[in-house]
Amino acid sequence: LLAWLGDRQPCLFGRMEARQRRLAFCILTENDLERSDQEIRGTIHRERADWRDRARTGATHGFLIVAVAERIAYARPGPALQQLASALCSLYLNRDESDTIHHDEVMLEIRDDDQIAERRRWKVGVNYFSAQADGRWWSDHRIPGGMAFSMNSVGHMARARAEQALARSGPRAIAEGARERLVYWALPTAMRTIGPNPTDGDRGTWLVEHGTFDEDIEPPTFEMRHAYSHHGYHGRYHTDITIPSDYFKEWLWKLEEIGQRDDLLFTYLHSLSDADYEAMGIGEELGLLYPMTEASRARTMESDDHEP
Repeated sequence: LLAWLGDRQPCLFGRMEARQRRLAFCILTENDLERSDQEIRGTIHRERADWRDRARTGATHGFLIVAVAERIAYARPGPALQQLASALCSLYLNRDESDTIHHDEVMLEIRDDDQIAERRRWKVGVNYFSAQADGRWWSDHRIPGGMAFSMNSVGHMARARAEQALARSGPRAIAEGARERLVYWALPTAMRTIGPNPTDGDRGTWLVEHGTFDEDIEPPTFEMRHAYSHHGYHGRYHTDITIPSDYFKEWLWKLEEIGQRDDLLFTYLHSLSDADYEAMGIGEELGLLYPMTEASRARTMESDDHEP
């Protein structure tokens, strides 16, 4: 699975993480899926806790829950498959509404020598992938072997990279470096992930010309922004929605019947006016900390047990 993700994953952030073996997984086999809901939930939450612990140090930014089963991989899109996806989402997040944006959260502990100097928190998008996407209009969300929920924080990844690069340059340089990492690394990488619409028009999402949005008024700061909007893009589905119900409509395959969205935005990566810039881009600052005592460590563990 790592090899496939490193070579075929449409998301460039996920592809980079897979190639560096920095993704965290919860793999559920057919035997696992035959267990009780309580046992499956326990497995997911143990792996989730391990991912979040590793993410605190910047060792990982992405997490995949993958249900691997031949019956799932070869199932036809429909209500039964959607019901299974909703059940798996509920076991993970205690929420399962379709056509809704769901989030997890992840933290980064920023250290000064041997103590924690700062903590930041990011909302993490939760997206559905499955084998049924292969060859369909939502093929950007394909994955082999069954179905999956993929979580990845670009803001967390950018800040961890900035910390690594600028650890010896002082707090102000690190803060500036974090913003620059979002604008000059995360934004162009996100734009390359979306990509231009090819002549056959079969992409699920695509870039649009610079000037399409009224907000395209800033001078371009890197090559791709000369041609394409850095404000937003178009697509056939909303990239933030966790379980789009259209994925499970087998009869929905003609592009002209699917429609087009023009409310897909990059601004969470670069615009201070975007409501999600702090929560998903630069990260919410949780404050400076003294060296953690056993009592404070226990309080932190208790807070992590709550659902996001």
